[in-house]
Amino acid sequence: MELTNLKEIYSKLESKHKLPSFKELNESFEVDKIERESDTMLRVIRKTMMEKIVNSLGFLEMLLNPMQIPRMYMSFVKVMNHEDKEMIEKIYNDFSELSMNSLECEINYSEKTEAELIKKIFKKWTVQKPNFQKIFSKIKTPGNGEAKRERSYFG
Repeated sequence: MELTNLKEIYSKLESKHKLPSFKELNESFEVDKIERESDTMLRVIRKTMMEKIVNSLGFLEMLLNPMQIPRMYMSFVKVMNHEDKEMIEKIYNDFSELSMNSLECEINYSEKTEAELIKKIFKKWTVQKPNFQKIFSKIKTPGNGEAKRERSYFG
């Protein structure tokens, strides 16, 4: 589908349901990758948004339950403090709620319900985005060498 057609279709839905702008959605969720028209366009948009939420949930789950965590995250997990865990838990809980709501939408299609969930996903993502960025910042520079000091003595 041409991007202009997608924007046109979305524009009508946006004004009807008071949705976030196409630009805002696209910057956060890459909705411009939708390739075909659909009679249930809001469902397609919601599913596209949920891809990012579900991927984020998987990443957060890995940090919370690091059984087979890749080595690149291990140094952060070792020095993760209570505040970090609480922040991760809060994001995880918010995104889990969205995931459950999304699964519920799979049972019965309702344009109104899809629109409400799109607004909710966008709002929760916008609220949690700064916290997610803090986590990534800490992963890049974990613990200021605390983990190294703990392992420096082999005696």
